[in-house]
Amino acid sequence: MVDELILCHLEADGRQSVQELARKVNLSRSAVYARIQRLVKAGAIAGFTIRRGVPVPKPVVSAYMILYLTGPICEKVAKEIEKIPQVKLSQSIGGEIDMILTVETGSLEDLNDVRGRIEAIKGVVRVNTCVILKERFNRLRR
Repeated sequence: MVDELILCHLEADGRQSVQELARKVNLSRSAVYARIQRLVKAGAIAGFTIRRGVPVPKPVVSAYMILYLTGPICEKVAKEIEKIPQVKLSQSIGGEIDMILTVETGSLEDLNDVRGRIEAIKGVVRVNTCVILKERFNRLRR
């Protein structure tokens, strides 16, 4: 009966201290510790683990990549860029700059790899990368 109570309390919160568990089952800390050791040895406790709660957000490195192309080949370049999942937005613009990309990766190293893939696309002359340090506000997100 006491062993079952210990198991129930450990299932509810495996991180609680032996002292806290002892208080809940009205036994000494050493008695509860001995019972836990016996339950482990008997195979009633196969291991101690955690249950995941809210997922921890992965770090995101966001950047703008400004592309200069050899001529009016935005359509061809865009088809190649579309194959790169880290590129979240691609826009052709008028003027000296041909395209602006919004890129999100998990690290600066990944960002550099994406940049290398883009630089290797035929017709891309130059890529300027601007890492976003902090978003101040965004009226576009819904």
